[in-house]
Amino acid sequence: MEQFIETLTANPVYLIVAVVLAIIILFGAVKKLFKLVLLVLAIFILYIAYMVWTGKEVNMKSITKEIQTAGEKIQDMKKKVIDEAVDKMTE
Repeated sequence: MEQFIETLTANPVYLIVAVVLAIIILFGAVKKLFKLVLLVLAIFILYIAYMVWTGKEVNMKSITKEIQTAGEKIQDMKKKVIDEAVDKMTE
């Protein structure tokens, strides 16, 4: 790792190329995260619209409860998938 850092600091061309690549990678990650945030926001708005349309009460307490329930289900599914993957790998 030290040799890599020395190479970058010794030659400015390598440093510029590394910086440009890092910026491109960072921009791609931020772009994907932005799309994910927009998707979650759209789902949240659709959920609130559904709650209003069906006449159910919309408050932060009920929304928080639903999010926690969904999070618990996701954690359970994640655990099952990991367990199954480990079982298949050990067979």
